[in-house]
Amino acid sequence: MELRVLRYFVAVADAGSVTAGSAASHVSQPAVSRQLRALERELGVELLVRTEGGVRLTAAGAELLVLARGLLEREATLKRTAAFLASGRLTSLTIAAPSTTLSDVIAPFLAAGPARGALAPEVNVVSRSTSEVFAALGEGADIVVAPAVPPPEVASMLIAELPVRAYVGARGVLDGEGAERDRSVNLEALARVDPLVMLPGRHPVSQVLTRAFAEAGLAPQHVQEVDSPEAAQALAASGRGVAVLTNDTRFGLIPRRVRDADGSVLTMPLHAAWTPTHHAVDEIAALAAELRDFCARLYRDDLTS
Repeated sequence: MELRVLRYFVAVADAGSVTAGSAASHVSQPAVSRQLRALERELGVELLVRTEGGVRLTAAGAELLVLARGLLEREATLKRTAAFLASGRLTSLTIAAPSTTLSDVIAPFLAAGPARGALAPEVNVVSRSTSEVFAALGEGADIVVAPAVPPPEVASMLIAELPVRAYVGARGVLDGEGAERDRSVNLEALARVDPLVMLPGRHPVSQVLTRAFAEAGLAPQHVQEVDSPEAAQALAASGRGVAVLTNDTRFGLIPRRVRDADGSVLTMPLHAAWTPTHHAVDEIAALAAELRDFCARLYRDDLTS
């Protein structure tokens, strides 16, 4: 069965006669008639009843007409998609990232309306843990954004240095502990906090903070691990410690930048990664650059003194 014959069938059904359908298809009437009869023989059903005034669909013809239209629409979709692929453009975009990155970075980026406009006709987001997120590139994701170092075989771009923040309740637990009010706190003050609320060690922000303590020759007095950024902030909001995270502020907490032993703002790198052989590699790289510019604006105040 050839799709061009299905096009003749649809054209004749829509026009109501073989003559009009042939004209619409730019094919001679005898040729269309022969092709339709051959189609009926191939399918084993009568599609059209010929009358003096034209043709009408049989019950089988009416049912198969719906399927024929569907096949022709899928053919058109295939051709459009192939044209996009050949031009190096995205027909859809799937972004994979850890849940915190999706909520604090990707969602605001999409809400802001990327300047490229033709981001992609369809955008989808997929949540993956930090340890598994880069595997999403082999599972259909076009780009991964994560606070982790990408594997060497992928193309990547550093898109942000996320500020590590100490979240303090309104009671001002850190006042008088080496903090500039509402602005920053040093590692020495954090080491004395009881308790210091942190995510488990597999989380990148905790790895950054633990490494900074070690380099400064410090050890926190009391660490409480909570496997939820929201719960960590909730504990801080209730006055039960200080939470150290990179998440957006919740519960009316006061975010303070964490400074390392040299006085620099402690940050966690955020990378974008994609497959270097992707058909739309240039478009994805441009998108990553736009995301980098967005993050620079988003965290500008956090990273400046």
